[in-house]
Amino acid sequence: MTDRKTRNIVWAAGLLIIGFISISAQTEKLNECNWTDSTRDIYINGEIDRAGQLMFCEKPRRYALISSKLDRTIILDLTEKTVRTAPKEALRYGADRSTATSDATAATEPAGKYTLVDGSTYLLSHGGKSILIRSHPGLTGEVSLDKLFETVPVWRSLMESYEPKSEAVAALKASDKPAAVTVVLGSWCPDSKNYVPKMMKALGAAGNDRLQVKVIGIDNQFHEPIDIIQQRRIINVPTVIVEREGREIGRIVETPAAETMEEDLAAILKGKPNTHTGRWDRGPLLARGTYQYLDQTGKQQGSEEWEMFSTNENGHLIHSTIKTDDLSTEVWHRLDGKHRPTFVEITKQRGDGVVRTRYRFPDKSMTARLRGNQPGVIEQTLSVPEQLAFVSPAVAAEGWGWMQIAATKDQKQITSYFAPRGYAETVGALRSASYEVKGEEAVRVGGRELRAKHLLRKAERESSEWWLHPELMIPVRGKVAGGFEYVLTSLEAPANK
Repeated sequence: MTDRKTRNIVWAAGLLIIGFISISAQTEKLNECNWTDSTRDIYINGEIDRAGQLMFCEKPRRYALISSKLDRTIILDLTEKTVRTAPKEALRYGADRSTATSDATAATEPAGKYTLVDGSTYLLSHGGKSILIRSHPGLTGEVSLDKLFETVPVWRSLMESYEPKSEAVAALKASDKPAAVTVVLGSWCPDSKNYVPKMMKALGAAGNDRLQVKVIGIDNQFHEPIDIIQQRRIINVPTVIVEREGREIGRIVETPAAETMEEDLAAILKGKPNTHTGRWDRGPLLARGTYQYLDQTGKQQGSEEWEMFSTNENGHLIHSTIKTDDLSTEVWHRLDGKHRPTFVEITKQRGDGVVRTRYRFPDKSMTARLRGNQPGVIEQTLSVPEQLAFVSPAVAAEGWGWMQIAATKDQKQITSYFAPRGYAETVGALRSASYEVKGEEAVRVGGRELRAKHLLRKAERESSEWWLHPELMIPVRGKVAGGFEYVLTSLEAPANK
């Protein structure tokens, strides 16, 4: 009996040890991670939880859900597609509640898997409660600050923790002429979250009753409220419109030209608005110039002013402003060090109509997202090869397809995306383009003679000739089948002097 009893005790102890080892093997420490607030709608048992917060970590890719209705923090691992839980105090928040760091000593426990419903909607359960996480469509129409903060509570924390520029606050307070300030925002939009609460703090600190502030929300598809979007020409949020006696005297679009929104607003009220140089990072200026657009008779039909910058990845960035009779087009076009496109933005304005398309190139794909004050939002996603030429409306970037060809051996063709040049066209198309070198020719530009590389490009429904600058690889001349011609009329190249 004693031996049997001993064996039973040893057997039971072994089971406990095995069970303990099994549980310990499933318990993991929470990796160090930097978290940022991610605006989503959270439903628990079918009811929206506005006080709940979703945080995002880029490396490793994870979401963390924190809610007073849940006893633990929920961790969604987007790579493993699993769910784990952690103690409530596992995330250590910054003062503004929009950022946090992980407590690397916190233990996480497995809690199953989630279901990805439609690419941005997550469904899971915990402690007998169903949890749904989906995109936030956005408040629409005129809203009070209380309603805004009730919907996106972290905005209040961002406002309260911010210290506005004292000089700008003083300037806002001293503005002695009545003005209407209309703030158009997206409660779903990261730029709106970053800038609007800070500007509202500055306006509150100024306490100037002569500044009448109205806040209007729009949905994430740019459909509602349609009258505001169309009449106010809204294609980016936030957009801050400043008016006196019913006349617009300035606006701030998406990001400030100065360091802060309050500085831009104060400058507009003084009648000296700051000039925005674009939000895209760039290195030193390499060159700038002007093209004339000529028709078959040699009559000028438009012009293009452009700048070329280096980038921190040994690539190039072109910024072009194109003017024709009825259309104004602005292009930002960026290449990496291997001459592949990394980002393109094209904004077109005709009369009261404005459309802006942003192109991005993640992992052998290209995504295009068009926003317009008339068509709303249109999206396009295409699979693309690693070597892709992007043909934008900017003539200054026409040589970039050849640069990719030249970087490879025995290649004369490259898949090219031709972005639409006209206003009515919304999306472009992929075509194969061939490049043939016709030799070098002498071309005069601004009183100087250059030995330009002469190229012939052919693609479906397109044939053109280009003469490229020997160092900058920008066209000094271009001719399109049918007789339309582009001529470089001025060139400054400080980096090549």
